[in-house]
Amino acid sequence: MDDIEKNSMGLADFPNRLGNILLTGASGSGKSAIGRQSAKLLGLGFLDLDELIEAASARKISEIFATEGELVFREYEAKILLSLQNIRSHVIAVGGGALLSAEAYETAKKIGPIVWIQSSAMEISRRLFKRVGEMEKRPLFKDLVGEENHELRREGIRQRVQKMMDERRSWYSQADVVLDGSYVTPEMAAQHLKDILVSEGLMKADHKRFASWHRKGSS
Repeated sequence: MDDIEKNSMGLADFPNRLGNILLTGASGSGKSAIGRQSAKLLGLGFLDLDELIEAASARKISEIFATEGELVFREYEAKILLSLQNIRSHVIAVGGGALLSAEAYETAKKIGPIVWIQSSAMEISRRLFKRVGEMEKRPLFKDLVGEENHELRREGIRQRVQKMMDERRSWYSQADVVLDGSYVTPEMAAQHLKDILVSEGLMKADHKRFASWHRKGSS
């Protein structure tokens, strides 16, 4: 948890992206849990892109994948993301596959700085293995729920997560901030994220809400 990294090119753009933080990362990396805790700590609202898609479509994510396929789901995802460009003062958790195109990334940059929640494949497999309900609602892992051999199920999850992370790493690595989410509580991760925002002069240490997205020394 000591190695939060900053993309200096991304941080330079912060003054033009006001009021929100976007969290991205692999499925099961902790985006929603860390997002809720960060919103609470920073005095911001919280939005989950998947929940917004379910509300707009009146269907579960798994149902959209099963009946209409991933392409239709990605269209829903892009449309909802685009609709968030005028929102302010929120932490927003976006799906692990939401920012896998130049167009989607440009849309996200207009909403706010992007934080990559980087959790190891081993840690994600441990979390999902213990929560069957979380596996059932994720299309990538749903078929593994019926695997009775625990070791095969855990290794199956790990392999799929690792493959997904390898395929998406070039997109995730464009984030403004990399936050290590492995083996820490959501509360610890949220506090660490706040610390980096304070250290970069993006918010006041004695105030929950953002003072300004302007960096230290800017007018």
